This record gives sequence, structure tokens and C-alpha cells, in this order.
Amino acid sequence: MTAETDISKTFNSVSEKLEIPTKSTLESTNNTSDMSVQQAIPPAPYQIDPSIIGKFDKEYVNFFNSHLTRATNLLYTHLGNLQEIKAGGNVIPGQSPLAPLKSTYDIQIPRKYTKADTTIPARVFVPVGEAPEKGWPCTVWYHGGGWVLGSIDTENSYCSHIADNAKCIVISVDYRLAPEFPFPACIDDSYEALLHIYENASKFNIDNSKIAVAGSSAGGNISAVLTHKYASDPISKSYHPLAFQLLIVPVCDNTADSDTHLSYKEFRNTVQLPRDKMFWYRNLYLPNKEDWNNPVASPYFYPAESFKNCPPAFIAVAACDVLRTEGEEYAAKLQEAGVDAELVIYPGVPHTVMVMDDVLTQGRRLVKETTGALKNAFYNN
Repeated sequence: MTAETDISKTFNSVSEKLEIPTKSTLESTNNTSDMSVQQAIPPAPYQIDPSIIGKFDKEYVNFFNSHLTRATNLLYTHLGNLQEIKAGGNVIPGQSPLAPLKSTYDIQIPRKYTKADTTIPARVFVPVGEAPEKGWPCTVWYHGGGWVLGSIDTENSYCSHIADNAKCIVISVDYRLAPEFPFPACIDDSYEALLHIYENASKFNIDNSKIAVAGSSAGGNISAVLTHKYASDPISKSYHPLAFQLLIVPVCDNTADSDTHLSYKEFRNTVQLPRDKMFWYRNLYLPNKEDWNNPVASPYFYPAESFKNCPPAFIAVAACDVLRTEGEEYAAKLQEAGVDAELVIYPGVPHTVMVMDDVLTQGRRLVKETTGALKNAFYNN
């Protein structure tokens, strides 16, 4: 374990100026070596598609018009220079300040079950207060970013609120990203980290009967996959089952398109995660189309029997998100298998609602309800 980590400057408040790509960045978008879609970036200022603007909460529309009309790097990520966007962090503006914490520190997780040249970085968030007699419950967090972007820095605000509101340790895993490390590298890293936490729970002062997996977007996909993987792995028989899963705007079906999923049709031109950007993420993470319906990439395709072994769930989806329908369908499959799975649809907001809790009522509601679901799973069962 390393010294305590200062995370106080790793989130964007609304007042911070968004960095807009320079002219040189925009000119580089047709460079195939940077993995961008071969399409010109529309000129700013940008607007919400008039055909769907009426479906958005006025609070979000006002925020978009005040802060995002020139945010090329956020709205047209898939058309920009990938390496420059990765270097910039791509943090969404609108996250609330960090919640109080006892400490945060970074660790390196060694490999025992998977093969790679590197250890797995992770960040530990410790809540204020005295741990329960058997140790703290633990949420293992997997960040979003389409398996391509993001890091343990991009969702520190939300992780701090999990620790504070759910009274648990949070361990955020910095899994490897595509396109440098495509499927299934992030699954290998994420599962390795989960097993390490189970095997070393006492070192972290964690009660290993109260471990949950959680994540947003791509991280929700990873979390869902791990619930099936862990339940079916003989290694897990030596430990307690997962206590809970929290899936926030998760990717559940990588075969989804406008002709199969209503939200892909309704919101193909939605803000921040339009259909074509989702396809860009998918193609970088899953370059072999044969993998798209592999359950380890698309947990919706696990057999019904596997769903019966999944832990209780809270699934949060955004009404104006292309991923809404697959989240709804995944929740239904859990419920059909007899799993206690709660689905909540947050109205009038896009994919990024979780990290906009400082500016959106629905964002604050999501943070309160999701962290509350974790606390209930840890302390009321």
C-alpha cells in the first residue's frame, strides 16, 4: 500500500472551463492512426437534436445550453484525436464535490489468476467512522468510458459518495483499456482484482461476506459479467457469494442497434452518447464481431440458469440514453430468474446523469438512491 492519495483536484466542477480541442486537434481527426471515425466534426455551437429536445428535463437543457455548446471533446469524442482525449481525462462537468473520507490511498494488485506484464492499479476510499466488528463492507467499483476512456480519477466524486453514504470501503479498479488492450483484458483485470479483494479482505479491514460489484456504463457491463463469472467459478466456493450488484446505465448487449432496441432508434442522435459514438466504443473494444454476443462481452446472453445465481441488483437507467432498453431487458431477465432486481428509470436525462449530481436534480436522486441501495444491502440483510 502506498501513502495517502490526494484526490481533491480530480473532478470538474461546473465553474471549471471546459477544454476545447485546438485547431490542430480538429485537423487530425481524419488520421486513421488515432482510431477516430472518419467524419468531419460539425462546427460549434452545438445544440440538442430538435426532434428529441422535448424529451429532456429543462434543467438539463439549460445546463447544455450554458456549458456544452462548444464542448467538442465531450460531444464528439469519437471524431476527435483519441490519444489527446485520453490524455485530457474526458471528465464530465457537473460532479459534486468529494464527500468526507477518512482516507484514500492507491495500491497495486498483483496477478495470480491472469497473465499480463503489469500489476493492476486501484484506489481505496475509506469512510469516516469506526468499522463494524467484522470489518467494513466493500464496493468494488469499475469506472465508465466505453472500455476506451476513463480511469480511477474520473469518478472519484461518486466513489466518495458511495463510501460516505453506504458506509463501506470502495476499491476502484484501473483496468486496462482498448484499443491497446481489447476484449477481454478489462474483464481479466477486473476479475483478478475482485478475487484479490476476497483473498485479502482482512488486510483491507473488509468483511468478505459483504462485497458488492458496481460500475457505470462499461463498468456496469464489467460488473454484470463478473456476477456470472464469479458465481460459476469453483474458486468462489471458498468465499462468500457477492452480496449485491449495482449497475448504472450499463452496457448489457453489444449487438444492440436501432432495429432491435427502441432506445437506439429513439435516441440515436442523443447528446453525449449518441448511437455512432457507442458503435465506436464497441468496435475498439470488440474488434472481432464474433465476440459481440459472447456473454463475457454482452451479459444479456448468459443462459437463464446463470441468471439464477446472480446477486440482488439495483439497475439505474437514463430515459434519454441509447442504452436504456438493454438495461430494462437485463433487469427483466434477472427478475425472471427470481433475482431481487430493482429497475429505476431516471426521466429527462442522458447517459451521463450519474456524474452530473451537482447540477441535475435527477443526478442527485440517482446518487442518493444507488448509494442507499448499497447501504441497505450491507446493513439491512
